[in-house]
Amino acid sequence: MKKSLGLLLGVLLLVPVLFVMFFAAASYQQPDDDTGGYSSQAGLKTGVVPPEFEPWVIKAGKRCKGISAPVIAAQIEVESGWNPNAVSPAGAQGLSQFMPYTWPSYAVDANGNGTASAFDPPDAIMAQAEFDCKTLEQAQKDKASGRIQGDDLDIVLSAYNCGYGCVLANGGPKINNGETESYAPKIKSLIPKYSSLEQGGSGGRGGKLSGPVAKKIIQAAARWLGTPYAWGGGNADGPTKGISDGGGAADANGDTEKIGFDCSGLTLYGLAQATSKQIVLPHYTGDNSNPGQLNDARGKQISSADKLPGDFIYFGPGGNTHHVAIYYGKQNGQDMILHAPQSGDVVKISPLSGFDGEEQYVRRFW
Repeated sequence: MKKSLGLLLGVLLLVPVLFVMFFAAASYQQPDDDTGGYSSQAGLKTGVVPPEFEPWVIKAGKRCKGISAPVIAAQIEVESGWNPNAVSPAGAQGLSQFMPYTWPSYAVDANGNGTASAFDPPDAIMAQAEFDCKTLEQAQKDKASGRIQGDDLDIVLSAYNCGYGCVLANGGPKINNGETESYAPKIKSLIPKYSSLEQGGSGGRGGKLSGPVAKKIIQAAARWLGTPYAWGGGNADGPTKGISDGGGAADANGDTEKIGFDCSGLTLYGLAQATSKQIVLPHYTGDNSNPGQLNDARGKQISSADKLPGDFIYFGPGGNTHHVAIYYGKQNGQDMILHAPQSGDVVKISPLSGFDGEEQYVRRFW
Protein backbone atom coordinates (compact mmCIF):
# COMPACT_ATOMS: atom_id res chain seq x y z
CA MET A 1 0.00 0.00 0.00
CA LYS A 2 1.47 3.31 -1.03
CA LYS A 3 2.36 5.56 1.83
CA SER A 4 0.10 8.49 0.82
CA LEU A 5 -3.35 7.17 1.60
CA GLY A 6 -4.19 9.98 4.02
CA LEU A 7 -4.17 13.69 3.32
CA LEU A 8 -3.05 14.30 6.91
CA LEU A 9 0.15 12.28 6.72
CA GLY A 10 2.36 15.15 7.87
CA VAL A 11 0.30 15.61 11.02
CA LEU A 12 -0.23 11.95 11.75
CA LEU A 13 3.43 11.08 11.55
CA LEU A 14 3.93 13.30 14.62
CA VAL A 15 1.81 10.95 16.67
CA PRO A 16 3.73 8.12 18.35
CA VAL A 17 2.69 4.76 17.00
CA LEU A 18 2.65 1.66 19.15
CA PHE A 19 3.57 -1.43 17.15
CA VAL A 20 1.80 -4.45 18.56
CA MET A 21 3.75 -7.55 17.67
CA PHE A 22 1.59 -10.57 18.48
CA PHE A 23 2.57 -13.95 17.10
CA ALA A 24 0.89 -16.41 19.44
CA ALA A 25 -0.24 -19.70 18.02
CA ALA A 26 -3.77 -18.36 17.93
CA SER A 27 -2.72 -16.03 15.12
CA TYR A 28 -2.57 -18.97 12.76
CA GLN A 29 -5.64 -20.89 13.82
CA GLN A 30 -8.05 -22.04 11.16
CA PRO A 31 -10.80 -19.48 10.51
CA ASP A 32 -14.41 -20.40 10.98
CA ASP A 33 -15.93 -20.77 7.53
CA ASP A 34 -18.93 -18.58 8.28
CA THR A 35 -18.95 -16.48 5.18
CA GLY A 36 -20.84 -18.70 2.78
CA GLY A 37 -19.09 -17.94 -0.48
CA TYR A 38 -19.37 -18.91 -4.08
CA SER A 39 -16.66 -21.58 -4.13
CA SER A 40 -15.05 -23.72 -1.48
CA GLN A 41 -11.57 -22.44 -2.28
CA ALA A 42 -12.55 -19.00 -3.63
CA GLY A 43 -10.59 -19.92 -6.75
CA LEU A 44 -7.25 -20.31 -4.95
CA LYS A 45 -4.73 -22.79 -6.29
CA THR A 46 -3.59 -25.16 -3.57
CA GLY A 47 0.01 -25.13 -2.39
CA VAL A 48 1.01 -21.67 -3.64
CA VAL A 49 0.22 -19.68 -0.48
CA PRO A 50 2.18 -20.34 2.75
CA PRO A 51 0.08 -22.98 4.51
CA GLU A 52 -0.39 -20.98 7.70
CA PHE A 53 -2.00 -18.17 5.69
CA GLU A 54 -3.95 -20.20 3.11
CA PRO A 55 -7.23 -20.60 5.06
CA TRP A 56 -7.33 -16.87 5.75
CA VAL A 57 -6.67 -15.96 2.14
CA ILE A 58 -9.50 -18.30 1.13
CA LYS A 59 -11.83 -16.70 3.67
CA ALA A 60 -10.81 -13.21 2.51
CA GLY A 61 -11.66 -14.25 -1.04
CA LYS A 62 -15.24 -14.91 0.06
CA ARG A 63 -15.77 -11.45 1.55
CA CYS A 64 -17.34 -10.14 -1.66
CA LYS A 65 -17.71 -11.07 -5.29
CA GLY A 66 -15.15 -9.28 -7.39
CA ILE A 67 -12.27 -9.67 -4.93
CA SER A 68 -11.10 -13.25 -5.16
CA ALA A 69 -8.55 -15.13 -3.08
CA PRO A 70 -6.02 -14.98 -5.95
CA VAL A 71 -6.36 -11.17 -5.96
CA ILE A 72 -5.73 -11.06 -2.21
CA ALA A 73 -2.71 -13.37 -2.57
CA ALA A 74 -1.21 -11.43 -5.48
CA GLN A 75 -1.55 -8.18 -3.51
CA ILE A 76 0.25 -9.67 -0.52
CA GLU A 77 3.11 -10.89 -2.69
CA VAL A 78 3.61 -7.40 -4.11
CA GLU A 79 3.11 -5.62 -0.80
CA SER A 80 5.24 -7.69 1.57
CA GLY A 81 6.48 -10.84 -0.14
CA TRP A 82 4.52 -12.81 2.52
CA ASN A 83 6.61 -11.35 5.36
CA PRO A 84 4.28 -10.69 8.35
CA ASN A 85 7.00 -8.59 10.02
CA ALA A 86 7.48 -6.27 7.05
CA VAL A 87 7.80 -2.55 7.75
CA SER A 88 8.38 -0.24 4.79
CA PRO A 89 10.73 2.77 4.97
CA ALA A 90 7.63 4.95 5.29
CA GLY A 91 6.14 2.85 8.08
CA ALA A 92 3.64 0.57 6.33
CA GLN A 93 3.16 -2.57 8.42
CA GLY A 94 2.65 -6.29 8.09
CA LEU A 95 1.60 -8.67 5.33
CA SER A 96 -0.80 -6.17 3.78
CA GLN A 97 1.26 -3.03 4.47
CA PHE A 98 -1.26 -0.81 6.18
CA MET A 99 -0.11 2.61 7.32
CA PRO A 100 -0.78 3.23 11.03
CA TYR A 101 -3.20 6.05 10.27
CA THR A 102 -5.16 3.89 7.77
CA TRP A 103 -5.29 0.74 9.87
CA PRO A 104 -7.98 1.82 12.38
CA SER A 105 -10.51 2.30 9.57
CA TYR A 106 -10.27 -1.35 8.53
CA ALA A 107 -8.81 -3.10 11.59
CA VAL A 108 -10.44 -6.36 12.59
CA ASP A 109 -9.59 -8.94 15.24
CA ALA A 110 -10.04 -11.77 12.77
CA ASN A 111 -8.83 -14.61 14.98
CA GLY A 112 -10.43 -13.37 18.20
CA ASN A 113 -7.22 -13.13 20.19
CA GLY A 114 -8.19 -9.81 21.71
CA THR A 115 -5.95 -7.64 19.57
CA ALA A 116 -6.41 -6.17 16.10
CA SER A 117 -2.90 -5.73 14.72
CA ALA A 118 -1.54 -5.10 11.24
CA PHE A 119 1.28 -7.47 12.23
CA ASP A 120 -1.15 -10.30 12.98
CA PRO A 121 -1.57 -12.11 9.62
CA PRO A 122 -5.26 -13.10 9.99
CA ASP A 123 -6.13 -9.53 10.99
CA ALA A 124 -4.11 -8.07 8.13
CA ILE A 125 -5.54 -10.39 5.49
CA MET A 126 -9.15 -9.82 6.51
CA ALA A 127 -8.60 -6.05 6.82
CA GLN A 128 -7.18 -6.08 3.30
CA ALA A 129 -10.33 -7.81 2.06
CA GLU A 130 -12.41 -5.25 3.95
CA PHE A 131 -10.57 -2.38 2.24
CA ASP A 132 -10.85 -3.96 -1.21
CA CYS A 133 -14.54 -4.82 -0.90
CA LYS A 134 -15.58 -1.47 0.55
CA THR A 135 -13.61 0.27 -2.18
CA LEU A 136 -15.23 -1.89 -4.83
CA GLU A 137 -18.68 -1.08 -3.48
CA GLN A 138 -17.98 2.65 -3.52
CA ALA A 139 -16.36 2.49 -6.95
CA GLN A 140 -19.40 0.83 -8.46
CA LYS A 141 -21.61 3.61 -7.07
CA ASP A 142 -19.29 6.31 -8.39
CA LYS A 143 -19.10 4.65 -11.79
CA ALA A 144 -22.89 4.48 -11.98
CA SER A 145 -23.10 8.20 -11.22
CA GLY A 146 -20.43 9.03 -13.79
CA ARG A 147 -18.02 10.37 -11.20
CA ILE A 148 -15.29 7.94 -12.27
CA GLN A 149 -14.78 5.35 -14.96
CA GLY A 150 -12.52 2.36 -15.54
CA ASP A 151 -12.09 -1.31 -14.71
CA ASP A 152 -13.36 -2.23 -11.21
CA LEU A 153 -10.22 -4.12 -10.20
CA ASP A 154 -7.92 -1.41 -11.54
CA ILE A 155 -9.82 1.11 -9.42
CA VAL A 156 -9.57 -1.02 -6.27
CA LEU A 157 -5.86 -1.69 -6.72
CA SER A 158 -5.07 1.92 -7.54
CA ALA A 159 -6.96 3.02 -4.43
CA TYR A 160 -5.04 0.52 -2.33
CA ASN A 161 -1.81 2.02 -3.61
CA CYS A 162 -2.51 5.74 -3.48
CA GLY A 163 -5.90 6.20 -1.83
CA TYR A 164 -9.45 6.52 -3.10
CA GLY A 165 -9.10 10.29 -3.16
CA CYS A 166 -6.34 9.81 -5.69
CA VAL A 167 -8.71 7.81 -7.90
CA LEU A 168 -11.43 10.44 -7.59
CA ALA A 169 -9.01 13.23 -8.43
CA ASN A 170 -8.04 11.43 -11.64
CA GLY A 171 -11.54 10.32 -12.62
CA GLY A 172 -10.48 6.68 -12.42
CA PRO A 173 -7.42 4.46 -12.21
CA LYS A 174 -5.32 6.17 -14.90
CA ILE A 175 -2.86 7.69 -12.45
CA ASN A 176 0.65 8.73 -13.35
CA ASN A 177 2.70 9.36 -10.25
CA GLY A 178 5.68 7.11 -10.88
CA GLU A 179 4.27 4.22 -8.83
CA THR A 180 0.55 3.63 -9.11
CA GLU A 181 0.54 3.15 -12.89
CA SER A 182 2.60 -0.04 -12.53
CA TYR A 183 0.95 -1.33 -9.35
CA ALA A 184 -2.28 -2.80 -10.77
CA PRO A 185 -0.59 -4.42 -13.81
CA LYS A 186 2.00 -6.03 -11.53
CA ILE A 187 -0.68 -7.56 -9.30
CA LYS A 188 -2.87 -8.65 -12.21
CA SER A 189 0.11 -10.40 -13.80
CA LEU A 190 0.45 -12.49 -10.63
CA ILE A 191 -3.21 -13.49 -10.29
CA PRO A 192 -2.86 -16.55 -12.59
CA LYS A 193 -0.07 -17.84 -10.35
CA TYR A 194 -2.58 -18.14 -7.51
CA SER A 195 -5.64 -19.12 -9.54
CA SER A 196 -7.09 -22.61 -9.61
CA LEU A 197 -8.52 -23.68 -12.95
CA GLU A 198 -11.25 -25.48 -11.02
CA GLN A 199 -13.51 -23.70 -8.55
CA GLY A 200 -12.41 -25.50 -5.42
CA GLY A 201 -10.32 -28.00 -7.38
CA SER A 202 -6.69 -28.93 -7.02
CA GLY A 203 -4.24 -26.73 -8.83
CA GLY A 204 -1.17 -28.74 -7.88
CA ARG A 205 1.12 -30.33 -10.43
CA GLY A 206 -0.09 -33.75 -9.46
CA GLY A 207 -3.77 -32.84 -9.55
CA LYS A 208 -6.08 -34.97 -11.65
CA LEU A 209 -7.08 -33.45 -14.96
CA SER A 210 -10.80 -33.21 -15.55
CA GLY A 211 -13.26 -32.01 -18.15
CA PRO A 212 -13.00 -31.88 -21.93
CA VAL A 213 -9.64 -32.09 -23.71
CA ALA A 214 -9.40 -28.33 -24.27
CA LYS A 215 -9.72 -27.69 -20.55
CA LYS A 216 -7.26 -30.46 -19.70
CA ILE A 217 -4.66 -28.90 -22.01
CA ILE A 218 -4.79 -25.67 -20.02
CA GLN A 219 -4.87 -27.49 -16.69
CA ALA A 220 -1.80 -29.55 -17.57
CA ALA A 221 0.28 -26.64 -18.85
CA ALA A 222 -0.76 -24.37 -15.98
CA ARG A 223 0.70 -26.87 -13.52
CA TRP A 224 4.09 -25.50 -14.53
CA LEU A 225 3.51 -21.75 -14.23
CA GLY A 226 6.78 -20.19 -13.08
CA THR A 227 8.91 -23.04 -14.47
CA PRO A 228 12.06 -21.83 -16.25
CA TYR A 229 12.21 -21.63 -20.02
CA ALA A 230 14.76 -24.15 -21.30
CA TRP A 231 15.46 -24.29 -25.02
CA GLY A 232 14.62 -27.79 -26.26
CA GLY A 233 13.08 -28.65 -22.89
CA GLY A 234 9.88 -30.57 -22.29
CA ASN A 235 8.35 -33.83 -23.43
CA ALA A 236 5.10 -35.72 -23.00
CA ASP A 237 5.91 -36.41 -19.34
CA GLY A 238 6.98 -32.95 -18.18
CA PRO A 239 9.94 -30.57 -18.10
CA THR A 240 13.39 -31.76 -19.19
CA LYS A 241 16.88 -30.34 -19.31
CA GLY A 242 17.50 -27.74 -22.02
CA ILE A 243 19.93 -28.16 -24.91
CA SER A 244 22.51 -25.92 -26.55
CA ASP A 245 21.52 -23.59 -29.34
CA GLY A 246 25.07 -23.22 -30.60
CA GLY A 247 26.03 -20.05 -28.80
CA GLY A 248 22.75 -18.16 -29.02
CA ALA A 249 20.36 -16.78 -26.43
CA ALA A 250 19.76 -20.20 -24.87
CA ASP A 251 23.44 -20.74 -24.16
CA ALA A 252 23.82 -17.17 -22.92
CA ASN A 253 21.03 -17.79 -20.41
CA GLY A 254 22.36 -21.16 -19.26
CA ASP A 255 19.47 -23.21 -20.65
CA THR A 256 21.59 -26.36 -20.76
CA GLU A 257 21.67 -26.29 -16.95
CA LYS A 258 17.94 -25.64 -16.54
CA ILE A 259 15.06 -28.07 -16.36
CA GLY A 260 11.98 -26.63 -18.01
CA PHE A 261 10.07 -26.12 -21.24
CA ASP A 262 10.45 -24.25 -24.47
CA CYS A 263 7.32 -23.11 -26.28
CA SER A 264 6.69 -26.24 -28.33
CA GLY A 265 7.73 -28.47 -25.45
CA LEU A 266 4.95 -26.96 -23.36
CA THR A 267 2.26 -27.43 -26.01
CA LEU A 268 3.53 -30.95 -26.70
CA TYR A 269 3.22 -31.75 -22.99
CA GLY A 270 -0.19 -30.14 -22.53
CA LEU A 271 -1.79 -32.03 -25.38
CA ALA A 272 -0.11 -35.34 -24.52
CA GLN A 273 -1.36 -35.15 -20.95
CA ALA A 274 -4.84 -34.07 -22.00
CA THR A 275 -5.20 -37.00 -24.41
CA SER A 276 -3.49 -39.64 -22.23
CA LYS A 277 -0.63 -39.51 -24.80
CA GLN A 278 -2.87 -40.47 -27.69
CA ILE A 279 -1.59 -37.34 -29.44
CA VAL A 280 2.10 -36.54 -29.03
CA LEU A 281 3.17 -33.70 -31.29
CA PRO A 282 6.67 -33.16 -32.70
CA HIS A 283 8.93 -30.88 -30.67
CA TYR A 284 9.02 -28.10 -33.25
CA THR A 285 6.63 -25.30 -34.13
CA GLY A 286 6.87 -25.84 -37.89
CA ASP A 287 8.00 -24.03 -41.01
CA ASN A 288 8.11 -24.52 -44.78
CA SER A 289 10.88 -27.10 -44.54
CA ASN A 290 9.76 -28.94 -41.42
CA PRO A 291 6.01 -29.51 -40.92
CA GLY A 292 6.29 -29.54 -37.14
CA GLN A 293 3.19 -28.96 -35.03
CA LEU A 294 1.74 -26.28 -37.29
CA ASN A 295 1.18 -28.66 -40.18
CA ASP A 296 0.47 -31.82 -38.22
CA ALA A 297 -2.50 -33.54 -39.84
CA ARG A 298 -4.21 -34.05 -36.50
CA GLY A 299 -4.72 -30.31 -36.10
CA LYS A 300 -7.64 -28.38 -37.57
CA GLN A 301 -7.14 -24.91 -39.00
CA ILE A 302 -9.27 -22.37 -37.10
CA SER A 303 -9.81 -18.73 -37.89
CA SER A 304 -8.44 -16.29 -35.34
CA ALA A 305 -11.94 -14.95 -34.72
CA ASP A 306 -13.17 -18.47 -33.81
CA LYS A 307 -10.36 -19.45 -31.44
CA LEU A 308 -11.31 -21.01 -28.11
CA PRO A 309 -9.39 -21.75 -24.90
CA GLY A 310 -7.19 -24.79 -25.48
CA ASP A 311 -6.39 -23.91 -29.10
CA PHE A 312 -2.74 -23.44 -30.09
CA ILE A 313 -1.58 -20.20 -31.72
CA TYR A 314 1.56 -20.22 -33.87
CA PHE A 315 3.45 -17.04 -34.75
CA GLY A 316 5.71 -16.22 -37.69
CA PRO A 317 5.80 -14.84 -41.21
CA GLY A 318 4.70 -16.90 -44.20
CA GLY A 319 4.25 -20.11 -42.25
CA ASN A 320 7.81 -20.00 -40.87
CA THR A 321 6.78 -20.02 -37.23
CA HIS A 322 9.07 -19.21 -34.32
CA HIS A 323 6.70 -19.46 -31.35
CA VAL A 324 3.57 -21.24 -30.13
CA ALA A 325 1.23 -20.53 -27.22
CA ILE A 326 -1.94 -21.99 -25.75
CA TYR A 327 -4.94 -19.68 -25.97
CA TYR A 328 -6.03 -19.22 -22.35
CA GLY A 329 -9.17 -17.14 -22.83
CA LYS A 330 -10.10 -13.62 -21.79
CA GLN A 331 -9.19 -11.83 -18.57
CA ASN A 332 -10.60 -8.36 -18.00
CA GLY A 333 -11.51 -8.17 -21.68
CA GLN A 334 -8.03 -9.11 -22.92
CA ASP A 335 -7.11 -12.23 -24.89
CA MET A 336 -4.50 -14.14 -22.85
CA ILE A 337 -2.05 -16.89 -23.75
CA LEU A 338 -0.29 -19.51 -21.65
CA HIS A 339 3.24 -20.10 -22.95
CA ALA A 340 6.97 -20.49 -22.40
CA PRO A 341 8.14 -17.19 -23.93
CA GLN A 342 11.93 -17.20 -24.33
CA SER A 343 15.28 -17.90 -22.69
CA GLY A 344 15.62 -16.12 -19.38
CA ASP A 345 11.85 -16.16 -18.82
CA VAL A 346 9.40 -18.61 -17.24
CA VAL A 347 6.12 -20.32 -18.13
CA LYS A 348 3.51 -17.60 -17.73
CA ILE A 349 0.19 -16.15 -18.83
CA SER A 350 0.55 -13.04 -20.98
CA PRO A 351 -1.63 -10.78 -23.14
CA LEU A 352 -1.92 -11.95 -26.73
CA SER A 353 -1.54 -8.28 -27.69
CA GLY A 354 2.20 -8.73 -27.12
CA PHE A 355 2.23 -10.41 -30.52
CA ASP A 356 0.29 -7.75 -32.39
CA GLY A 357 1.70 -7.36 -35.89
CA GLU A 358 2.77 -11.01 -36.12
CA GLU A 359 1.11 -13.46 -38.49
CA GLN A 360 -0.88 -15.89 -36.37
CA TYR A 361 -2.17 -19.39 -37.15
CA VAL A 362 -4.66 -21.16 -34.90
CA ARG A 363 -4.79 -24.94 -34.70
CA ARG A 364 -7.18 -27.14 -32.74
CA PHE A 365 -6.18 -30.64 -31.67
CA TRP A 366 -9.32 -31.52 -29.74
